[in-house]
Amino acid sequence: MPSGHRTATISSIVPLTSDEHEVELHSIRRNSDNQSINSNTGSSHDKSNSNDKSRWKKFLKKFDFLNVEKRGIQRVLPEDRNDSTIINTAMIWVSSNMIIPCFAIGTLGPAVFKLGLYESFVAIIIFNILGIIPTAAIACFGPASGLRTMVFSRYSWGFYGASVIAALNVISALGWAAVNSITGAQTLRVVFNDKLPIAVGIIIIAILSMIVSFVGYRWIHIYERYSWIPVFIAYCIVAGVSGKYISHSQTETLNATISNEIHHWDISSILSFGSVCFGNAVSWCSFAADYTTYFPENTSQMKVFVFTYLGNFLTLIPLGLLGAAVYTGTYTNPSWSDAYEKNSVGGLLGASISSVGGFGKFLLVLFSLSTVACNIPNIYSLSLSSQVVAPIFKHIPRFVYTVIGTVIYVILGIVAASSFNSALTSFTDVISYWFSIFIIIVFEEHLIFRRCSYKNYDFDIYDNRKVLPISIAAITSGLIGLAGIILGMSQTWFEGPISKAIAGNSGQHHPDVGFECAIIFTAVTFPLLRLLELHFIKR
Repeated sequence: MPSGHRTATISSIVPLTSDEHEVELHSIRRNSDNQSINSNTGSSHDKSNSNDKSRWKKFLKKFDFLNVEKRGIQRVLPEDRNDSTIINTAMIWVSSNMIIPCFAIGTLGPAVFKLGLYESFVAIIIFNILGIIPTAAIACFGPASGLRTMVFSRYSWGFYGASVIAALNVISALGWAAVNSITGAQTLRVVFNDKLPIAVGIIIIAILSMIVSFVGYRWIHIYERYSWIPVFIAYCIVAGVSGKYISHSQTETLNATISNEIHHWDISSILSFGSVCFGNAVSWCSFAADYTTYFPENTSQMKVFVFTYLGNFLTLIPLGLLGAAVYTGTYTNPSWSDAYEKNSVGGLLGASISSVGGFGKFLLVLFSLSTVACNIPNIYSLSLSSQVVAPIFKHIPRFVYTVIGTVIYVILGIVAASSFNSALTSFTDVISYWFSIFIIIVFEEHLIFRRCSYKNYDFDIYDNRKVLPISIAAITSGLIGLAGIILGMSQTWFEGPISKAIAGNSGQHHPDVGFECAIIFTAVTFPLLRLLELHFIKR
């Protein structure tokens, strides 16, 4: 790109890096004479930092046998990249998506939006295909930069804009962890014949998830590489035993002629359900590079994209289709309907495999514990995003945030468990809204202003707020995108004018097009504002 429009680079900043056996507790910078100086200059501060550092080192020493990852948001330098197992980029998503919530997303088509089976299938396939693309693309940034997703976003959102995005990402991770724990606990409750309190099930799943996310990158990839296998077999059994109950419509016979009004209502519901599917699929994009930063710089970008895409595609779509199909069994089987009303998706799964007897209990245990594989990356990425929210937060070791985050989402899960369907629908919709704004700004910066070349980035300045973009263009266009969300959204608590206009005067369901409006509004305004920012501010 033209030199005047390139982000300035400086050599006077030393990136904060963490040694494999030591956690950095204070930042290092260089003055104008290129002399290394401590940001804490007082002797009392030095002594305090030294004592804190010593205490952390002694604490970490106890976990050396687990090879706990001590690195936080510091850049992984090329010489420290030691992961060459490219299949890991697929397997982490296979295991993370082979879970009950992805099955539950599929049930929302017929259960909440009152779609027929084929209409649900159309929405699941199309919107998942689109929603997976951002995750696969952002995963490619990890090997090229050695930076976690939220840190990489500083090159488009700016230092302060990325702090806002990181805070939203923390909230998203907590929300998804709570949703996953609820579905796992509901299923575990069925195993114990409704005698196990939901709160206890949530706590069990949370503790198991915290252990692996605590130790870090290496153990996460090991766990995710194999945990999907028994769960995949279990879902195959569900598909086999429930097939005879599947119905393509909520009515016994299909009407051969459909009025324009009813057809219009169906399209609106497909768009709204599609928004939920898109929100679920795109939700991994803000985590994607966190799991590829240890790959060498010369790792094939195409391989990373394809493997990441396939890892999501081969799980999100089949599980969503299965969820929609199995739910239709409630139309003709009263016991399935009662089980769903009582224990939501966990009850539905239990009813669908009741014919296999005691073995069904074992399958339900597998289903409930599968949510651990999804919560692990949620909490791991939460710990990294927390360090980006504010400069002071990076001094707290990554693994401490895994404990704090676990406590918070356990509380959220217990509170939200009583109204799971409405909570899941609203949450995934809201997620799709802000992710739409996030990905457009990151991609337009990379495609337009960095010309798709990593040579146009200086990855050594990732922590220097004085050289990174100033955030005005990103935040302003993000707010304009927010206006698009408000105009296009359709929730029980608010309906925007664009949503109402699409539905017309039919009085039927208003489609949720909030994320589509967010994409359009942001995509149009960010390039213009970024050009002005580069012209006047030069960074």
